Amino acid sequence: MTDLTDFDAIEPYVLEQIRKTQAPRQWIDWESSDPKTPQSRAWFAEQNRDYAEKNIPRRYAAATTDDTRIHQWVLDVVTNPDTARSLLLAGPTGTGKTHMAYAALRLSAEACRPPFWRAGSTAALLGDLRPSANRDSEALMAKYCNSTVLFLDDLGAGKSSEWTEEMLYRVIDHRYSNLLPCIFATNHAPSELAAALGERTASRLAEMCQVLVIDGDDRRRTR
Repeated sequence: MTDLTDFDAIEPYVLEQIRKTQAPRQWIDWESSDPKTPQSRAWFAEQNRDYAEKNIPRRYAAATTDDTRIHQWVLDVVTNPDTARSLLLAGPTGTGKTHMAYAALRLSAEACRPPFWRAGSTAALLGDLRPSANRDSEALMAKYCNSTVLFLDDLGAGKSSEWTEEMLYRVIDHRYSNLLPCIFATNHAPSELAAALGERTASRLAEMCQVLVIDGDDRRRTR
């Protein structure tokens, strides 16, 4: 397993607080440092980092950020998931929004909580939810709706239709209603989301999300 503990840019106190969090009524063996001891802090670290390694794309496998707003958001989510706001990263193409989102997920994997977040592009979500004889789209819908944290990249990209608007509304409304935190990345300005996603979805995003505007040049073109 790759070592995913390289968080040098994070304030040590914040990182330690994240690593001390646990789910309600979840017993942790804080004394053991053996990752083979179930429920030990080291065991959770091993499980969560392994989950991150398997579910984060290779390009973002070592993603980190020095943005303290991301660090604080992760701390809020792992310590108070029922009250933490979702995160909307808005900005032009290539400004690092996807990188920041995966950096947040990597950092959240340091907590002593079961991970079970889901991440991917909005196009992938819609592909999963499109009716097919070969898969249960409603079962997949439930996974997107109920994951501990959901990251949807490229929100509002691509051609919209009545069906795509309804699918996104179902996912976002469920998570809004059940206080489940999300990360959204979009190339749209927040004021443009109603036109891209529909008024109902944009209204929920406006209430549930902390907005971070990410400016800058297209890093993919300037490397």
